[in-house]
Parts: sequence; C-alpha cells; structure tokens
Amino acid sequence: MLHRQINEQIAKHIPENGWSATVSIVLAHDSAVHQFGTGILFRVGNHSFVVTAAHVIKEANAHGKTLGITSAEDSIVAVPGTWMCSSEGQYGSSGDPFDVAVQRLPKDAIDKIGSKTYLTFKDIEFQAQSATAVYTLFGYPGIWSNSTTTDTDRLEIKPLQYTAFAYDRDTNLLENYQERFHLLLDAELTQATADDGTPAKISDNNGNDAASPSALGGISGCSVWRIGDLKNSINEWSQTPPRIVGVLTGGYNLINAFIATKWVAVSTLLHEAFPEVRKAMRPLLKK
Repeated sequence: MLHRQINEQIAKHIPENGWSATVSIVLAHDSAVHQFGTGILFRVGNHSFVVTAAHVIKEANAHGKTLGITSAEDSIVAVPGTWMCSSEGQYGSSGDPFDVAVQRLPKDAIDKIGSKTYLTFKDIEFQAQSATAVYTLFGYPGIWSNSTTTDTDRLEIKPLQYTAFAYDRDTNLLENYQERFHLLLDAELTQATADDGTPAKISDNNGNDAASPSALGGISGCSVWRIGDLKNSINEWSQTPPRIVGVLTGGYNLINAFIATKWVAVSTLLHEAFPEVRKAMRPLLKK
C-alpha cells in the first residue's frame, strides 16, 4: 500500500472542474455580507440547482436572514424562492441524518452566475467507496473571509482545496454517523492546500491556527470528490476519472474527521421535491 501522504503525484489527479462548479453561499444582514457556507452547482436536464448543507439554510432562516451565492465574477446573486431541505426523524435519528438542501435557480439567476460549470449525473459516483479511497473537497472557509461592513465594501473570500484519506479508525461511538449514508474523511489540516495546490496554513486573519474541523467555518455544503484509491498505483488513477461522491456536512473535532453525506441523498431529495426532473432522472434510476 502507498504511504498515506499527499504529494504532487496525487495532486495532479484533482479534478479541474471542482472549483468551477463551486460557489460561496453568503448571508446578508443590513449592510453587512458574511461568508456562510459553500454550494455546488448541479443540473438535471434543463433544470439548474445549487446544492448545500441543510443546516446552512436552516440557520439562516431561523434568524430571518437573506442568502445569496457568488457568480463567476464574484458578485453576489440572489437566490429567491424556497430551499428544499432533507427532513428530521429519519432512519432512527431524531435530527436530520442527511443534512442536504437544494434550490432551483431561475433563469435570471443563472444568467447572473455567468460562466460557472454545472455538474451533472455524469460527474457522480454512487457505488460504495473503498476504505482506501482518496478524496478532495472544495470550499470557502469562514476563517479566511472578511465580511463587509458598509455598502461599498467587497466581501473577501479565499478558497480551500483539501485532499484527504478515508477515515480508518473506530467509528462506533460517533454520534449521528451511519455508514450507509455517510463518508468519513481525515481532517488533518496540515495537509491542506490552496486552490493552486500549494501548501496552505489553516489560520485565521489574526494568525491563530485552526485547532479543529469546526474552526474552519463556511465549508459546509462543499463537494467531496473521489480522486483515487491507494490500493492502485497513482499512475493508474487516470483510468478512473474523479467523481463527486458526497456533500460535506460537518466534522468531529475530537477525532479530527469530516463527515459527508453520500450524493444519493441529494438525488432522492431532487426526485421527491421537483417532479419536473423525474423524467430526466429515469435513465439513472434504471441502472
């Protein structure tokens, strides 16, 4: 087995379209705008969506705040309408075991978003993941952002590209983790890189190091891609293109791990909440 260390050989397999399909989800309050979450642009047939973690939406709604997403030019695009969120109380959980949300984008929002990439089901992998899989996530940490304070300020955000191995230690005592619905990734933040692949120190704007996954803030809802598998030679990884496998929804600070919901939960939510996409999803459901 290969040594569990991120290096240049692994980095070259990170998908190029990971960033072009990623948006920052921002929260507006009075004249201030804050980095609040990360979203994934996704298209089913002729219908376009943004996908994120449900708790991002629920927290904003609980305080009556307005959400928007960033465009290709980093301007803010309003996303009017109702976000559809996964539900609480499923599969033996008192909370929401899936924690995913989707919002259909109207044409004017799509036009304003500009030349971003929309992922499709061709970019998704649904089968069970290997215990030796390697993953990359793309998100916008709140720890690296500067909120606006006036109408003339510009929101400053910085992307985080993090490549991680599947978590391979005991999971029996992890609250809200269910193997059939979730993926676990190591959250050893010393392995983090910027979007150009160079090493990135995870610290806030005052120079304080992030001590745990939750200290990052803002990356909930980002995409998780399977880029390779340690049981195979890295030179063979290009034979199996990277695919998105989940949505990041949180972290376990005590064990330094991220938790992601498998993409099948997003597909199920789309199918149930938007009858107009079911025809386009039929070929997928027959597989």
